[in-house]
Amino acid sequence: MNIKISRKINQKFFYGWIILFTTALAIFFSAPGQTYSISTFIDSYIEDFGFSRTVISSFYSAATVASAFLLVFVGRAVDRYGQRKMTVIIGGLFALVCFLNSFVFNFMTMVISFFFLRYLGQGSLTLIPSSLVPQWFEKKRALAISLTNYGGVLANILVPLLNVYLITQFSWQFTWRVWSIMLLLIFVPLSYILIVNKPEDIGLLPDNEKAKHEDDLKRELEKMAADSWTLNEVVKTKEFWFVGLISMIVPMISTGMMFHFFSIMSLKGLTEQTAALVIGLAAYPGFVMPVISGLIIDRFRSKHIVTITLIIIALDLFYFLSVGSLLSAAIFMLIYGFAINIQNVTINVIWPRYFGRKYLGSIRGAATVFMVLGSALGPIPFGLSYDLTGGYNMVFIAMIVIVLLSLMMAISIRKPKKHAA
Repeated sequence: MNIKISRKINQKFFYGWIILFTTALAIFFSAPGQTYSISTFIDSYIEDFGFSRTVISSFYSAATVASAFLLVFVGRAVDRYGQRKMTVIIGGLFALVCFLNSFVFNFMTMVISFFFLRYLGQGSLTLIPSSLVPQWFEKKRALAISLTNYGGVLANILVPLLNVYLITQFSWQFTWRVWSIMLLLIFVPLSYILIVNKPEDIGLLPDNEKAKHEDDLKRELEKMAADSWTLNEVVKTKEFWFVGLISMIVPMISTGMMFHFFSIMSLKGLTEQTAALVIGLAAYPGFVMPVISGLIIDRFRSKHIVTITLIIIALDLFYFLSVGSLLSAAIFMLIYGFAINIQNVTINVIWPRYFGRKYLGSIRGAATVFMVLGSALGPIPFGLSYDLTGGYNMVFIAMIVIVLLSLMMAISIRKPKKHAA
């Protein structure tokens, strides 16, 4: 086997840390396609276009569903062309979409804009980092993934505040153009310069292990191939379907809640500016995730962690029914953020832990379909709850029931044996 070294890099410093920075950057710049960002534009769209919340929720969900099924092709392209090339292409297209979003003028252009925002931002720019980090880290994979999530933590905190400020001071059209410029001038060039697809490309092994001879790289690549499942093998396991279905729940709740967040909080007596602060609180537990990853996720069985986080989420949603002040809203968001951060990192660890890293792009592409479908299902029931009852208690009760029903799937998952696939 001939090993090709793509570029020479100073090997005294583990390049995996640069990879963590670039993946965190990708997650941060996926923000324009994330619901916590898009939600800040919804009241402006309702005011300018005269649509009801249910109608806009339906547009958003339809666009999200349509984008979900195309993510499989992005995953396969990542396996074929590498994360670096795909990140640059997706980032450039995303910048173009943000610019074109400033020209939305009717329901059709809104649906098209929602589709590309979700496909390129929420889908592709979260899929690619999730397949890149496991290439570089194995022993401390949960720690590495939790560190990259700092990009999402900062985006959750800063982006709603930035959007509300820009929309209030200038316009929603201006805000989209600012994102377009930032993507094109900051994210795309840094991705092109910094990303390396896997450590073997620069003569390294995962976890900063040094390859003294070409045989070391050969053995690592052979081991990676032997431990890796193809997508066709993976979809025949119950773990793929159970973990996938569980991974739908948090996006469904989060997207529905965040999409209507400013309306939800107004019914709780909070102003738009205060709501913009509260919406970011769900991200703050992400700051302690590197510690939690070392203490919990890297040590205990994934199914136990997922089960416990589902129970916490159900209890927290029940607590929300009694929320009536800034303090109680803040407590709700912090607990919710704590649970979903742990669950998200755990599920991101499950895919390479159970199925290897050689075909991780394809596997994550298929798995991301669940996440995007979940986020697509969220806004409609929240919108219907408001339009039918004038509030959101009904939909929160429904979400509690769904979370509790998923517990049986969580309890039954375990690392599958390849020969039984």
